[in-house]
Amino acid sequence: MKEGDLVLCVWQPRYSIDKKTKCLIPMKHTIKGEFGLITCIQKHRYDIMFPQLDGYTHWLSSNAFEVIQ
Repeated sequence: MKEGDLVLCVWQPRYSIDKKTKCLIPMKHTIKGEFGLITCIQKHRYDIMFPQLDGYTHWLSSNAFEVIQ
């Protein structure tokens, strides 16, 4: 996997992190079943951007998505 790969999200997280307060908040978007792009890789975490959801990004493990070949 590399930055720029197209992926399909196969898991729905329950929470996201509020960037201002650093607290967990309920997810605003349903990302399971959505396509996204890998924008950053840090160890075993992948930052996935979902352009169709106003550019929403979410950090996911590789178990939460499938790379589209």
